[in-house]
Amino acid sequence: MIYDLPRKVNIHHLLTITNLDGKNQGKDSVTRKQILTFFAMGLGIFAVAMDITAINVAIPAIEKSFNTDVNTIQWLVNGYILSFGVLMVTFGRLADIFGRKKIFFIGILVFGLSSLAGALSTGAGMIIAARVIQGVGGAMIWPCVIGILYTSVPEDKKSLAGGVLMAISGIGSAAGPLIGGALTQFASWRWVLFVNVPICVIAGVITYLEVEESEAEKGKSDVDYSGIVSISVSVVALLYALNVSPSWGWASYKTISLLVISVVFMALFLIIERRQGDGLIPRDVMGNSQFMIAGTIMFTFIPGFFAILLYVTQYLEKFLNYDPISAGAVLVPLLVCFTVTSALSDRIYNKLGPKITISIGMIMSTLGILLIVLFGFSSNFYGLIPGYIVAGIGLGFAVPSITTAGVSSVSESKGSLAGGIIYMLQLVGGAFGLAVSTTIFTDFAQNDLLRKLSVSGLSLSRTDVSNIVDFIVGSGSRESLLSSVGQQGYDKIFGRIEHAYITGVSGALIFTAVLAGFGAVLSILFMRGKAVEN
Repeated sequence: MIYDLPRKVNIHHLLTITNLDGKNQGKDSVTRKQILTFFAMGLGIFAVAMDITAINVAIPAIEKSFNTDVNTIQWLVNGYILSFGVLMVTFGRLADIFGRKKIFFIGILVFGLSSLAGALSTGAGMIIAARVIQGVGGAMIWPCVIGILYTSVPEDKKSLAGGVLMAISGIGSAAGPLIGGALTQFASWRWVLFVNVPICVIAGVITYLEVEESEAEKGKSDVDYSGIVSISVSVVALLYALNVSPSWGWASYKTISLLVISVVFMALFLIIERRQGDGLIPRDVMGNSQFMIAGTIMFTFIPGFFAILLYVTQYLEKFLNYDPISAGAVLVPLLVCFTVTSALSDRIYNKLGPKITISIGMIMSTLGILLIVLFGFSSNFYGLIPGYIVAGIGLGFAVPSITTAGVSSVSESKGSLAGGIIYMLQLVGGAFGLAVSTTIFTDFAQNDLLRKLSVSGLSLSRTDVSNIVDFIVGSGSRESLLSSVGQQGYDKIFGRIEHAYITGVSGALIFTAVLAGFGAVLSILFMRGKAVEN
């Protein structure tokens, strides 16, 4: 579908301005090659975005199929995020050096083959390995798409390119839980991975036949291996520490050791890059204040979205008895608002510039999170809708505008690198936000629960209390809770358990709202950029 945007700006206008080699084609011309290029890039982004959300719905079925536990099967997500986040910058740089079409094609091939291997897995270890390799493919795909799309259009259409990119990502994210839930329920969890294969085949064939190769960066053909190793070790240690800190504890020597390793190797990376000058992240990117501000804003902004996906979905399943498909469907208003606003936000970006557009998105997202805290936790999902709508619109303004502002602030020859760094900061910000918010959630929920139980007059054993806590902050089920405390005890304490959960979630979401508010202040004070005449 082609949206009839204000001033008749649509996808044809986006495609008709330049060839992929940057040469002017005329205002009203559009080529078959350009349309197919955007279609192939869209398929790549759709596959990656859908896979991230679809696999979460299938995890319980995969756990049961391989007769494993949640601590093992969680690496379906953790392994993917680690390889995805760690290699994003590396492949962004390699795409700028050796060609974006080449890296994208390899990435779509790796993603498709690893999806097939995961679908055919015979054990937990095999599917986890396949997911890690999928993350490698995703790390190749994402920065290449950003580089190809942003360098194929002129300055006044970059915001529209970002909007279309994020709209497709939003559609994939919204479709993921629904497609994943339906396939898991009516076919098999294996089809959640099988469905990626035809998408990758179509995108790969179109890319090979129709997409033009970008011009390699002049005078640069060597690879900064020392920079790749040092930043990879640093990011792996950081993401892993943030992932396990809620269970290990922030004061654990293992968590502290990982954080120290991350800091040491990041310092080593900075030393290497300063000495090389034109290494993995060149000085003109690392020293670009507007690029670094855009990345920092993305870091502070995204934790709220991650927290909503995790905690609100769990609330619907644990306390309102929603099945995974229904809980995923409740997210549709947020994701639809995100998708539609992303597709339409370019006019405001071009008219008002990045400072105002990003600030609007950050402020609306902050307000949306607070609306969820104030009205979202009731006897049904209707209280979530106002917060979802406001937060979704805020996401639609902020995410493409931050990406556009960041990528546009560097030279076109480094567009894929810039896109990779922005997305890596999004993943690291999400991991950091979830780690801290989970600590807040656990502390607030446990303290509230213990206070409520101490004045309830109920006689509960340590095992009972442990099962209650596991139900709130872990993977405990209603059945195990009922078996532990009995029907009478269950009826007496369930309201208190729900109150403790809401208390914990409210504290976690308020923390993410404060982070987003800090990002809004950064945007208002430091973001620059003029409006683009359209």
